[in-house]
Amino acid sequence: MSTTTSLPPAQSTKPTQGGSAQENAGIGLTSFLTSLTVAVAIFGVQTLLFLLLRNKLARIFKPKTYLVPERERTDPPPNSPIGLLKHLFNFSDREIIKKCGLDAYFFLRYLKTLLVIFVPIVCIVLPILIPINYVGGKGQRINVNEDPNSRNSSAVTGLDTLAWGNVKASHTSRYGAHLLMAILVIIWVCAVFFVELRVYIKVRQDHLTSAEHRLRASATTVLVSSIPGKWLSEEALRGLFDVFPGGIRNLWLNRDLTELLDKIDRRDKIHKQLESAETDLIKDAKKAQMKKRDAEEKKQRKKLNLKSLTKQERAERDAEEDAEAQRRANSAAGLNAGDQHEVPHDIEEGMDEFKDQEDQKSDQEQSGRGFKIPRLANPFDYVTQGVKEAVDAMEKTGQGVNKELETTNGFMGMGSMGTSRAKASGESYRHYTEGGGVGKSSISETLQQKATRSRSDSNATDDSAQAITKDPESAPVPQLNTVRKLEKMDDMYKKDTVKFWQFWKEPPGGYASPVPQGIEAQDYMTRKANEKKTFGQIVKSWIPFMGDTDIEPLEYPPAYNPDYTEEMDAEAEWAKYLKKKKRPTHHLPLFGVMALPGIPFITKKVDTIYYCREELARLNLEIEEDQKHPERYPLMNSAFIQFDHQVAAHMACQSVMHHIPRHMAPRINEVSPNDVIWDNMAFKWWQEWLRTGVVFLIVGAMIVLWAIPVSATAALSQLNEIIKDAPWLGFLRDNSTVETVAKALAGVLPALILAVLLILVPIILDLLAGFKGAKTGAQKSEFVQLFYFAFLFVQVFLIVSIASFFAASVDDLIDSLAKLSNVQSVLDLLAENLPKAANYFFSYMILQAMSTSSGTLLQVGALFFWYIVARIMDSTARHKWARNTNLQDVNWGKFFPVYTNFACIGLIYSIVAPLIAIFAIITFSLLWIAHRYAMVYVIRFESDTGGVMYPRAINQTFTGLYFMELCLAGLFFIVVDESGAHTCTPHGIVMIVCCFLTAIYQVLLNYAFSPLFRYLPITFEDEAVLRDEAFQRAQNRRLGLEDDEEGDWPADQGTTVASPRSEKSRHGELPNGDIEMDAMKGRQGTNKFKRNPMRQVGTWAKGGGNQLKKLRPGGASQAADYRRQRRQKDLEAQRAIGEALYGGFHDEIEDLTPQERDRMVRHAFTHSALRARRPVVWIPRDDVGISDDEIRRTKEFSEHIWITNEGTALDSKVRVVYGKNPPDFSEVDLINL
Repeated sequence: MSTTTSLPPAQSTKPTQGGSAQENAGIGLTSFLTSLTVAVAIFGVQTLLFLLLRNKLARIFKPKTYLVPERERTDPPPNSPIGLLKHLFNFSDREIIKKCGLDAYFFLRYLKTLLVIFVPIVCIVLPILIPINYVGGKGQRINVNEDPNSRNSSAVTGLDTLAWGNVKASHTSRYGAHLLMAILVIIWVCAVFFVELRVYIKVRQDHLTSAEHRLRASATTVLVSSIPGKWLSEEALRGLFDVFPGGIRNLWLNRDLTELLDKIDRRDKIHKQLESAETDLIKDAKKAQMKKRDAEEKKQRKKLNLKSLTKQERAERDAEEDAEAQRRANSAAGLNAGDQHEVPHDIEEGMDEFKDQEDQKSDQEQSGRGFKIPRLANPFDYVTQGVKEAVDAMEKTGQGVNKELETTNGFMGMGSMGTSRAKASGESYRHYTEGGGVGKSSISETLQQKATRSRSDSNATDDSAQAITKDPESAPVPQLNTVRKLEKMDDMYKKDTVKFWQFWKEPPGGYASPVPQGIEAQDYMTRKANEKKTFGQIVKSWIPFMGDTDIEPLEYPPAYNPDYTEEMDAEAEWAKYLKKKKRPTHHLPLFGVMALPGIPFITKKVDTIYYCREELARLNLEIEEDQKHPERYPLMNSAFIQFDHQVAAHMACQSVMHHIPRHMAPRINEVSPNDVIWDNMAFKWWQEWLRTGVVFLIVGAMIVLWAIPVSATAALSQLNEIIKDAPWLGFLRDNSTVETVAKALAGVLPALILAVLLILVPIILDLLAGFKGAKTGAQKSEFVQLFYFAFLFVQVFLIVSIASFFAASVDDLIDSLAKLSNVQSVLDLLAENLPKAANYFFSYMILQAMSTSSGTLLQVGALFFWYIVARIMDSTARHKWARNTNLQDVNWGKFFPVYTNFACIGLIYSIVAPLIAIFAIITFSLLWIAHRYAMVYVIRFESDTGGVMYPRAINQTFTGLYFMELCLAGLFFIVVDESGAHTCTPHGIVMIVCCFLTAIYQVLLNYAFSPLFRYLPITFEDEAVLRDEAFQRAQNRRLGLEDDEEGDWPADQGTTVASPRSEKSRHGELPNGDIEMDAMKGRQGTNKFKRNPMRQVGTWAKGGGNQLKKLRPGGASQAADYRRQRRQKDLEAQRAIGEALYGGFHDEIEDLTPQERDRMVRHAFTHSALRARRPVVWIPRDDVGISDDEIRRTKEFSEHIWITNEGTALDSKVRVVYGKNPPDFSEVDLINL
C-alpha cells in the first residue's frame, strides 16, 4: 500500500515570505486541467492493468483468499469491475474487524469520516460562498493564458476568482457569509468528532469484551515497569496484586538477557550466511558437473559420429530433470543431521511437550534439583507459575518429531502423513478426556477453589471465572497471605530520630513504608540494610554504564571437533568439480562488529563455510547452555502479570500501585506476546529518560531543519544558472560532455532526492522510537504517528506555502523567527501566504489521490519485488519460501499521518477556497476504495494496536481547524473597504474566540473520553460474562466436550463439509484461472478443476473458514477428531490448489481445548531469548550427492549444527525448488495468543 506524499520539486529561495505553491496563484481552469493530464493518464493505465491482471495473478492481487491462515481468508472478489465495486461497498465492517483488525477498520472509518465532513461542505458551503466570491468580484476570467508571465499579479484570475480574494472592497459586507459558514463548519466538524469518538469507544469495547478476545493472554496481561527492587519477586507481586478480582494467574519476571539476545542475533546472521554459502557451493558444483557432462557427451557423440542434441531433445531432458526435482522436493527422503527434535510441528506435539516440561519440572522440584530464583527460600519452592515455570518451559520445546515434514504447504502426496498425525491427535485427546475429564463438576470445583483465594466476592468475577473453562490440571495458585505477618507491633512505626535541620524528612512516629510479602523481599531488604558502600561506590552506581551488572561466566564444552581440518575435505564431493579457490569466501566485519562491512586488504578473508560452521556450532552450544541457566542474568525492573479476569487487568492499569511517584509505572495492558520488543525490556529508568531527551531533540531538529536539504534540491534543479555564476564550476563549462551529463542529472536528481528524503523520515522515526525504549510495536507506531504528522504538516503544508521562512538557511530562519514578535505578525504571515497556495493544493491532493489509489490497486511494489528482485536476490530455499508466504504488512504509524495531513489541508481551505472540498471528496473516495480492496484481499495484518491510533488521528485533525480559524482571523483583520477602514475586525475577533472555544472543546472532549480510549468500564463485565458463557457452550458442543442438550444447533447444518463443486453452485461462477499457475499441469486426471487448481482457490479457502458451521455435533466427536477432519480437508484442498503454502494450520486459540489453551498461555510471555530454537541449515538436495556429503561432513565437524536437505532440490536450470515448509517451521507459532 502506498502512502507516499511528495514535496514540491523546487522551492523559492528569495527573501520574500512566499512559497513555491504560490506559483500556481491565478492559474486558469484549462491550465489546471492540463496539469492533471499526466496524473489522469497514469491513473487510467494503472487501474486498467489492475482490472486486467487481478484475475490472473492471485499471488499479487488476492493472496488473502488462500495464502493466509483460515481465520483471515476472504471470499474471492467478483470478476466484473461493477461487481467488485458493489462487493467492496457491501463488505461487512464486522468482517473487516474480524479478518483485518481494529486498526484497518478504523483507518477505513477515518477516510469515511472525512467524506462525512466534506460532503455537507460541498452541498451547503460551496453553493453559498462561490457565487458570493465570483459575482461582482475583482476578476471574472476563470480561464486565462497558460503563460504564467502573462498573469497580472494585481488582478484576480483563474480559479482565484472563486476564492476569498475576489471580493471587492465595496462588498466587504459579504464576508459575513464566510464567517457564518466558518462557524457552521467548526460546529459540524466538532459534532462529527464527538460522534466518532463515541463509536470508537463502543466498537473497541465490543471487540475487547468479545469471548474470542478474552481468551487471549493479551486481554488479561499487564506489563508493569519500574518495579522497586524489594518488590521484584513473585511472592511480593502476587501479594500486592491479589487485591484485584480473581488475583494473578501467571507472572513472568523479566531478566536482562541482552547478552543472550546479542548471541541469538549473531547466530541468525551466521546461519543465513552459512545457508547461502552452502547453497552457492552446491549450485556451483552442479553447474560444473553439468558443464563437464555436456563436454563429455559432446566428445562421445563426436566419437560415435552422432549429431548434437536437438532443441527438442534438450527440452525433453530438462523436463525429465524438472520432474525428478519435483519428486525429490515432494518426498520425505533426504539426510538430516543435528536435529534435536525441538520443533513442535503441530498442536498435539506442542501440548505433549508442554506437559512433559511440567512433569519434568515437578520431578526436579520434588528431588531438590528444580530451578530456583536466587535467594528463594525453600518454603516457597511449591510456586510453579510465573517466571520459574516460564523459564524452565523453554528448555525443550519439542520432542518426538519425525524426520519427515508434517505440512504440505502447497505441494502433493502428503495424505498418509496427515492421517497418521490425525490418529495421533485423537489418541492424545482421548488420554485427556478419559484421564482427566472436563465435566461441569470439575470446572465448578476449580472455580470454587479459585474463589476462596480471591478477596472479592463479586458475582461478576465469579461468573467470569465460570464462563471460560479453565484447565483442570493446571498447577494451583499458591494461597499466599494477602497481608504480611507482623512479628512486633513496633514494626508498624518508624523509629528514626529526625534532627531539626533535616527538613526533607517527615516527622517521627509515622507508619513504616509498605513492606512486600515473601522471604525474597525480606532477604533483599536485609541485604540492603547490611550493605555498606563507600561514597565512591554509591556515585559509581548512579553513573550511566558504570553499574555492577556483571554476569557469572559459564564454562562451555567444546562445540566442534578440534581434529577436523580443511585438508580432510580433499576428497569431498564438491572437490571433484570445483577448485578450492572457487569456494565462497568473505571478509570478516570491521572490528568484529557484525553491522560493519568487511573491507578488502584490511579485514581478514576467510572461507565462508568453514568459518560459519565454527561460529554456528559455538553459538548454538552457548545459547542452549545459557538458556538452561537463566538465573545467571539479573532481574530487570519489569514484569508481565496475567490476571484471572480481564476487568482486573484494566483495574490494575488505572490504579495507583505504589506510594512513591514513578514507581510501578507505566503499566500497559492489551500487550500481545508477538508485539513485545524484547531488546528494550532491559532498559533502566535513567536510560529511558536519557534516550527520550535525545530523541526529542533529534525529532525537533528534523521537523524544523529538514527544509534546508529540501531547498538544496531546488538549487540543484537550477544547475545551469549555478554553472554560469560559480567560478569553481568552470571545469564543467570547459567540457561540453560533462556539462551535458550534469544537466541531465539535474533534471532527474531533484525529484529522486526529494522522494528519498521523505521516505527516510518514517524509517528514521521508527528507529528513534526503538532507540527511545518503546517496549511494544504498538508504542513504536504511536510514536511515529505523533511526530510524522508534525513533520508532514510543517514540511508538506507550511513550508510549501511560506517556504523561504523556513528553508533559506539557519541564519535566515533565526531572522524570520525574530520578526514574529507578536500574534498579529503570525496572523499576517498566514493570511498573506496561505490563500495564494490554494490552487497548488488542489493539484497536490488530486495527484496524490490518483497516484496512490491506482498504485495501491496495481501493487507496483509487489510486482517489482516478485518478478524482478526475487529472481535476483532469492537464492536459497528459505528465501523463496519467505518470499511466497510473507505478505505485505502495514506500519500504521506512518500510514495515518499522510491522510490526516490531507484532512487538515482540506479543512484549512474549506472557507478560503471552498472548491477544495470537491477535490477532498474525490481524494478520500478513491483512497477508500483502493485501501478497502487492499485490506480485504492483499494485506495481512499480523499485529494490531487495538485501534488506539484513531482517536489520535481525530485529535490531530483539529490542527486543520485551528489553522483555518487563525488564517480566517488574519484575513478578516486585513480586510479594508473603499475608505480604508477595517470593517471585518469584529469577524476576526469572533474567529479568535472560536479558536479558543475549539481548544476548550477538544480539552473537554478528551477529558471525558480519554479514560475509555484504552480501558474498559466495570459495566461491561456482566455482559461480557454472558457472552463468555454462550461462547463456551458452543465451543464445548463443537469440540465434543458437551452434548447438544438444548437443541439450539441450527438445523440447516449438514454432516459433511461442502466440496468445491457444491461451493460453486452456491456462489456462482468461479474466478478465472491464474496465468502464473499454468505451469502446474502435471497432476493426473481430466478434471478441469485439477488441471487448473487456482481456479477455485479463493472459494475453497473461504469455505475452509466456514466449515465449523457445517459440522453436526455429536457425543463421539472430540477436539482431536475435529482437528483431524479439518486437517484431512486441508490436505485435500492443498492437493487442489497446488502451490498454496498455507493450509492445515490451526491458528485459532478458541479451537484448542481448555487444557491446551491454558498450557500455551502459560508460556506466552516467556522471553524470546529463552524460546529461541536451533535453526536448521536448509540446503538443496542434488542428484550428484554434494549436499549429502556436506551434511555428513558437517555432522563429523559438530553435532551442534542442524543441517538437512529434506524437501528441496535443484531443477534443470540449477535453480532451488522446494516442496515443504522449512523443517524448523512450527505450526504452534502461528497461534495468536
